[in-house]
Amino acid sequence: MAYGTYGTTDRGYDLSLFETQGTAARKTAPAKQTKKQPKAKVVKLPEHNFDKAQRRKHNFASLAVGAVVMLVIVAIVGVIIHGYAQVSELNEQIAEAQIVLEHRQSEYIQMSAKVEASLSTAAVEEYARTQLGMTKATNQQKEYISLSQGDKAVVYSDTESNVFTEIGDFFESLWS
Repeated sequence: MAYGTYGTTDRGYDLSLFETQGTAARKTAPAKQTKKQPKAKVVKLPEHNFDKAQRRKHNFASLAVGAVVMLVIVAIVGVIIHGYAQVSELNEQIAEAQIVLEHRQSEYIQMSAKVEASLSTAAVEEYARTQLGMTKATNQQKEYISLSQGDKAVVYSDTESNVFTEIGDFFESLWS
């Protein structure tokens, strides 16, 4: 016999296995005694019971619970999609409002520039000269006021004097 690399026989090259006669004939093992196999226990069902066994019985309570769960899931998904749609619409409205705001701000800046230009001193002088016929003041039109006498202050008292007020004024003058 030829041995392989792992110490096992290499039966692919052992030609003695194919010889049927001679000393090199294959040694056959003694025949094993066969035990009788026990008969398979097969239960035969009547035809009408066989059909019933294959049919699956449905539990209507579990079907109803499954249907309710599916409806709840569909409702939740619907609410989520509706929320995303509302957010999308609001974002579009915000974008439109921002565009309108930018347009109005540019109009405000233009109007402010026009108002400032119309209220400048040069514009006021031009309007006074052309529309109202006014001119700038000359030295002959100016009148100067002199305040060389100084400032005066006069205090008026509205209280009536009686005996008690005079006594109070007397004591007040002593303290001062």
